[in-house]
Amino acid sequence: MSSTITIRILDSADAAQFQRLRLQALQESPTAFASSFADEAATPLSEIAVRLKPDPDWSWVLGASADSQELVGMVGFRRDRGLKHNHKAMLWGMYVAPENRGRGVGRRLVEEFMARARAIDGLRQVKLTVNPAQIAATRLYSSLGFQRFGREPDAFKVGDRFFDEDYMILRVRGDTGVTI
Repeated sequence: MSSTITIRILDSADAAQFQRLRLQALQESPTAFASSFADEAATPLSEIAVRLKPDPDWSWVLGASADSQELVGMVGFRRDRGLKHNHKAMLWGMYVAPENRGRGVGRRLVEEFMARARAIDGLRQVKLTVNPAQIAATRLYSSLGFQRFGREPDAFKVGDRFFDEDYMILRVRGDTGVTI
């Protein structure tokens, strides 16, 4: 059965669906995220609602919904504050529910993310971190122009194992690097 995917900025009213999908992501793919299921599960819904309040030039979360209802994917945007750093932003929390993978939902989320980032005055680059074992995610980011610029060994720990993180960057505007 085919469904229509809608991508939009989430807000406080989406807190319960966002938290459900976020907890699913952290439980299903604990090595793909720096946050832990235990920490996120302890976060009150009221705090999630506050975090989801969009601030167009500074922070927002895109959600992908199936048939305009069920949240099946998400990606977050957070711009650095301060005069010396506000030219940079972070792509975080990218996730698509397993039953919706392979349908282009992740690509559509990142493309919409990039279109919105490109429209923000003064933003020069977007960075992200990805566990190098997350091959599909790394391929997606690379195919959209993100370039690896470093690796942090033992960046986080799940259980008794340590995992590296690759740093990737995409130039939104400027005279060096890849532009979107």
